[in-house]
Amino acid sequence: MRIFCVMKKQKIHCVVVDQDVEVTASLDAALRHSDVLLELNQVASVQQLIPVLQELQPHLLFCPYDKSKPSVELLETLQRYSPDTLLVWVARDEWQGLTTWLMGVESCILPLRDLEYFGQYIDFLLRYSSIKQDFRDCKHLLGVAELRCHWLVDYSWEAIAYISQGMHLYANNAYVTLFGFEGMAEVRSMPVAHLVDNTERKTFEAMSKAADVGSKPSNRLLITLRTLEGERMRAEIRFIPAVLKGKRCTQLHVKPLERNILKGVSLRKQDNPWEATELRLQKVPVMHKVQEEHTVTSSPNAKTPVAPPAVNRMKMVFRKLQRMNENLPDIYLSEPEFQQKAQKLNYTALVKQLGNSGGRFRLDYWNLGQVVLKLSTQENEKPDYLVFVSVSSAILNNDAELKRVVELLNTTPEVAKRMVLAFQYQDCMTNIAQLGKVIKLLKVLGVHLAIDGLPDSSQALKFVQVVKPALVRVDANVNIDHLQRLIEQLVDRHCKVIIPSEQDQNFLKVAYSTAAAYVQVAT
Repeated sequence: MRIFCVMKKQKIHCVVVDQDVEVTASLDAALRHSDVLLELNQVASVQQLIPVLQELQPHLLFCPYDKSKPSVELLETLQRYSPDTLLVWVARDEWQGLTTWLMGVESCILPLRDLEYFGQYIDFLLRYSSIKQDFRDCKHLLGVAELRCHWLVDYSWEAIAYISQGMHLYANNAYVTLFGFEGMAEVRSMPVAHLVDNTERKTFEAMSKAADVGSKPSNRLLITLRTLEGERMRAEIRFIPAVLKGKRCTQLHVKPLERNILKGVSLRKQDNPWEATELRLQKVPVMHKVQEEHTVTSSPNAKTPVAPPAVNRMKMVFRKLQRMNENLPDIYLSEPEFQQKAQKLNYTALVKQLGNSGGRFRLDYWNLGQVVLKLSTQENEKPDYLVFVSVSSAILNNDAELKRVVELLNTTPEVAKRMVLAFQYQDCMTNIAQLGKVIKLLKVLGVHLAIDGLPDSSQALKFVQVVKPALVRVDANVNIDHLQRLIEQLVDRHCKVIIPSEQDQNFLKVAYSTAAAYVQVAT
């Protein structure tokens, strides 16, 4: 579909706050000398700006520059009422290039004494504002086109899905029905390549990657696909560049040609769709006997490989933290357990047994996947709680594992915003160089950051000051006499504090008298 649009010449709205006669005359002459179509409006003072900003949404605002008066107030006013307006301070001698301030508000300072270039400065700003307006108009038109395209997809009889980087973002009813999905949550959790027959998967993945960076529709491709029940079918597919929610992606068009070729293995038999790309998990030997915590390590020198527990014997357990303030959101700890007949290994014992091995990361990844699935199935209910998930150092020191976690969280952006990822304080200090990158990625995803096991030390407080986590769970070994002081120091640094699980009544008594946000009740 091609979109043709003719952009008419834009009128640039300029508002001038009255200045002295000389300045106003020079500014007026420079503005009118430009060949840009513009409209001039004058106001007597900054105090009269708000109604003008609300009515006109001007492109440029010219104000007298005064060093002695703070500019933050005016910037905040613009940010609130007209954030796209470019603020131009007119000064005698000062100069400052374009600077972006609060929430994208731009400003600059022009020197009036530089008469030779003053007109060029004004001409540049007028043309820059015109380009910005054209860009906003184009963005609006693209948004309209995107909505229309989305509407056509929803009402199409052809099976169409929006995909990006090998994952489903959205699919219409025809696509959901064709492959036998139960709902959109199941669609988003299924990698696209898993619907392709193994023998043709490499070809499909190559075309999918090319479509992610290409700008033209792909050629049609005949390929063998599988439904979730294992039915094979020959189909014609095509990749077409698209936009969904303002982000670039690809439409996958599927036209079935021949069905019921051969019944295969149901895709629903996979216990864990997030681990489906890792066949190693299927090969992990089943643990026939669960050892007690004190018998996990037989000797200090033993190098027995630690295997993760079998997925089909894992059970998700959510434990609710006790809120100390009713205005705070509920938080649930996601702490899976391993069960085998009458034996049970709780989350603490599991983490201790796996250590920082590859098995621990598999446990974390499975845990994250189950949380994503649970929150995805409740997407329409808009749950008002957060889920706290502890993770190992693998995310900090292994780029491949970090990428897998980011890809998982990126499949459901709204779900990611309801998750809290907790890193052990000692792991953060050991991998301090990589921590900054991880924090930036989590911020982009909207994931809340938590620090677990924070000790009572000046170094830990400095760390919190710099990292600014949303939540901190203090170390269980913190001296009871120092607990209240530590919590006060953390609250002063705008951290919400979680008191760890503790059986000691005196410890809990002190905890309840502090400014802590949550208390983990012992079970």
